[in-house]
Amino acid sequence: MAQYMDITSFINKEAAPDFEYLIDPSPTEALRLINLRKNTHVILIYGDMTASYEGRAKSQLEDLMPRLVISKPDGTFMVHESSKEKPRLWNPPPSTLYASINLGVLTLRSVRASPREVVTVEIPVIKFVSAMRLGVTLNYRVFGTEEDMVNAIVGNPSLVEDGLQIIAREYHTIVGDIDLLARDSQGNLVVIECKRSQAGPEAVNQLKRYVEHMSQKEGKNVRGILVAPSISSAAYHYLRQYGLEYRRVEPKGLV
Repeated sequence: MAQYMDITSFINKEAAPDFEYLIDPSPTEALRLINLRKNTHVILIYGDMTASYEGRAKSQLEDLMPRLVISKPDGTFMVHESSKEKPRLWNPPPSTLYASINLGVLTLRSVRASPREVVTVEIPVIKFVSAMRLGVTLNYRVFGTEEDMVNAIVGNPSLVEDGLQIIAREYHTIVGDIDLLARDSQGNLVVIECKRSQAGPEAVNQLKRYVEHMSQKEGKNVRGILVAPSISSAAYHYLRQYGLEYRRVEPKGLV
């Protein structure tokens, strides 16, 4: 008989529990919890298992070893091991989870209809099963993006250089959209390109194209400033070679 814990049953016996778990359950006990909660709760299953994938390709995890299965109400299905951030096998939503017992072994099948992809997991040794109700963030935003950097510089141009005046953002040209156009304290036109992570040679070449285009259009020299939290040694070499400039700005410190 499995050890069982329902931490909310003593609070509200009429509502579906927010969290339940089974330790060393039988296949029948595990199957009951999975089928009862799979459409409303996140299911975690830990045990010795094998797994396979069949769809656009084929792959197998043939060795019987401890792995972790995560199944979400939206159909997300993942098989994790102890390394790598990504699961070894997975199906994205919307997929459908089918759980059954075959010859005494708990079997899970995650089926994606189009394109047809099937992840099958067999768990002869079940060590832990849990069902938990998680929340969903509706207004999710990533901070420290390039847009945040641009907005911060527009609001405070001295982040790049004292006396700088922003005259345009997302300035469209035939060679691409320039993040910011500005004029410095001497009246020179300045092209500003923002990168949220380390700037490499590609970013320098991008800035170079913008500066050359604006110089040709204006008929005079134009400054180019690359704004990023850091810059690679190769990129800095090319920056100096092309007569461009670099300013260090940390995007995570702007919000």
